[in-house]
Amino acid sequence: MLGKGKKDDLENQEIKSILAEGLRVEGNVKAQGKIRIDGQITGDVEGEFILFGKSASVKGNVSAKKVVLMGTVEGDLIVDSLELKSTARVKGNLTVKELTVEPGASMEGSVRSGSFLSQSSKEK
Repeated sequence: MLGKGKKDDLENQEIKSILAEGLRVEGNVKAQGKIRIDGQITGDVEGEFILFGKSASVKGNVSAKKVVLMGTVEGDLIVDSLELKSTARVKGNLTVKELTVEPGASMEGSVRSGSFLSQSSKEK
């Protein structure tokens, strides 16, 4: 689990890369540091801190330490900390340690969060 200092470090980092609106990527994206995605990705996305803008659209799975989602993801999310903003749309399963959902966000799929993660690990 992330220590408090590490999480704060991610929050305060400058954005290292931006995939702008109108940009289409077909293939997997893997990035270090804080990135912003406003374009369309068909493929999996992996990173430390990923900020998906309102125009972002991903058809693939997302794994990261922290994700702030304002756009659309069609795929599973495996994230330590996930913030679904009011414009977020997710069609897939969520596996998260910390989950924040603003009113208006849309989700379709199963959610495993918090203490349920450790319970399901013990059951296996």
